[in-house]
Amino acid sequence: MAFLRILVCATLILISRSGLAASDPPNSFNSYVLEAVSELTARQNDSGYDITKAYARAVPYAGGALRPSQPPLTMCVAAVAEVMVVAINKYVATTGDQSAYSHLPVDGWNRMRPTDIRSHIWVDPRLGSNGTADAMVTFGIGKRVLFKELTPGSFINLNRNPRPGGRATGHSVVFLGFLDKDGNVLQDYGPSVAGFKYFSANGAGMFPNGGFYERYAFFNKPNGTPYCPNLAGKKTDCYIIRSDSQKYLNTGYMLNPRQWDIAARNRNLADLQRRLFEATQTRGPTYLNIQSGTNFDQFVEQLGQQDTMVLNPIFNRSE
Repeated sequence: MAFLRILVCATLILISRSGLAASDPPNSFNSYVLEAVSELTARQNDSGYDITKAYARAVPYAGGALRPSQPPLTMCVAAVAEVMVVAINKYVATTGDQSAYSHLPVDGWNRMRPTDIRSHIWVDPRLGSNGTADAMVTFGIGKRVLFKELTPGSFINLNRNPRPGGRATGHSVVFLGFLDKDGNVLQDYGPSVAGFKYFSANGAGMFPNGGFYERYAFFNKPNGTPYCPNLAGKKTDCYIIRSDSQKYLNTGYMLNPRQWDIAARNRNLADLQRRLFEATQTRGPTYLNIQSGTNFDQFVEQLGQQDTMVLNPIFNRSE
């Protein structure tokens, strides 16, 4: 009887951590990401949205904490970063493995230098990052996959066609499942997929001030016209570009920290520093606010002292 009780408890823990664990890719971190989404949803589902603010609260991390600019206000890329930090904390608390803290130090979530993961999640155009999936690959902590290969707890950066009289916009989200045209969540990808359910920090819609909540996103039709069903009690997101190009639909998942690749991170960041140095030599000191006459070592030193990165202007609406 005691053995059976232990077995049942273990099963319940597995189910609560990952509702679709059987379909998750090997070595993924999706179950912890979903736990983090649940926590943020319960904690602040009407926290408020502001495109100029980051982080809903000072989440403790690696002996420090996230530095919120005006809690609880936040926006989409900051929400995704906060999900990742909360998920890592849950992993450390469960396993005792603190290697993630040294691989992604707290400064990397607060600073905006080219070698900080925050800058890559913020999709600064000068870094060659199109979204969270690209950021994770650069830092050796995740993989890109096609949209059809996603499982709940993966990440998406979507791009929208302009609304009438508006501009093209983007959004950074956590993927929660495929949708059919009526907004029903599907177990697997197939011909009936018309969009996806996601979690992020969103503008006013479900709540007067916006904040953390789920939305139902729908792709444009094959001819390019938007598809926007009216779903009672649910907030939709339309005009979304469907593409296999990671430039327009940046998709991927986070790896378990035991699979993180330090060598890949160091190599990728070294290559990035070299590319930025060469760009500064040709584009002048205004490119990164670093004098173009410096040698490479001087350039790298100055690069580490200044927060030169910015939020991609594609995030220009309260979505």
